[in-house]
Amino acid sequence: MKRIVVLILVILSGLSIWYLFIKKYDYQVSFTAKGSRGSVYHQIVGWESWGKDPKVKNITTMDTTLFEGVVQQVKLSDTILDLEWTLESVNDSITKIKVGAISGKHAIANRLRILAGESPFTRSLKNELKGFGKGVNKFAGNFRILIEGESEIPAVEYLYVSSTSNRLSKAAMMMQTNTDLYPKIIENQVKVNGAPFVKIKEWNTVDDTIKFDFGFPIKHMDSLPINSLIRYDKSPAKKALKATFYGNYRNSDQAWFALIQYAEERNILIEKKPLEIFYNNPMQDGNASQWKAEIFMPLK
Repeated sequence: MKRIVVLILVILSGLSIWYLFIKKYDYQVSFTAKGSRGSVYHQIVGWESWGKDPKVKNITTMDTTLFEGVVQQVKLSDTILDLEWTLESVNDSITKIKVGAISGKHAIANRLRILAGESPFTRSLKNELKGFGKGVNKFAGNFRILIEGESEIPAVEYLYVSSTSNRLSKAAMMMQTNTDLYPKIIENQVKVNGAPFVKIKEWNTVDDTIKFDFGFPIKHMDSLPINSLIRYDKSPAKKALKATFYGNYRNSDQAWFALIQYAEERNILIEKKPLEIFYNNPMQDGNASQWKAEIFMPLK
């Protein structure tokens, strides 16, 4: 009997030591959110405020694993909270999110309180992450992405202007370059032969910067308004994955992440140099939910 009691005490002592001092997280929360893994990843990295005041920027991203995980630190009034996010794809439009939390100098006290049930620490953590999840789902509700699978980028002859920006500024740069390009096309009576497009030439997925051409397909002419800013080029047809995007064009890059996820799940080799074709004029159509764009991700 003594041996059994001693064995039980040893086991309980070992579990206590593991739970209080060795266990990786004080608490872990799991939930799902709408959006591909890459989309959710960037929203986590862009999350800056913990608490009710969005003006307080108290979240710092310490480390990242592209599209898979994020390590963050939250500076609160009485402690520093460490968060470790891991992302798993459910499908190309749903992501499972796990967040492990360590509550700094209050870790042991919070672990003991958790044994008795929900604590202020766990309630606060779950409320903040619930709010984050709602924000992700609300953002995903602003657009629709329909993946069509393998297709072909059409051959095109075009005039274009090159730009460099971060991914989030793409739409603003498109508008800026359009003011340089389109008036010259009209002025020189160039015949447009299709919808305007953006062709990504480089995408640094680590710092999320892009180099791209904004252009209009044209019918061939002997004389074109080519100068130091406006250039001419042509490209052949190319195999690609295709998605159709409906929504404000400032969010059309969300289809990139959906196509990347689609390709990964099916072991399809792609070049992360998407091409977007825009079929609506935002200056003439105020109903952004109906704007249509075709998004292509070239196959290797």
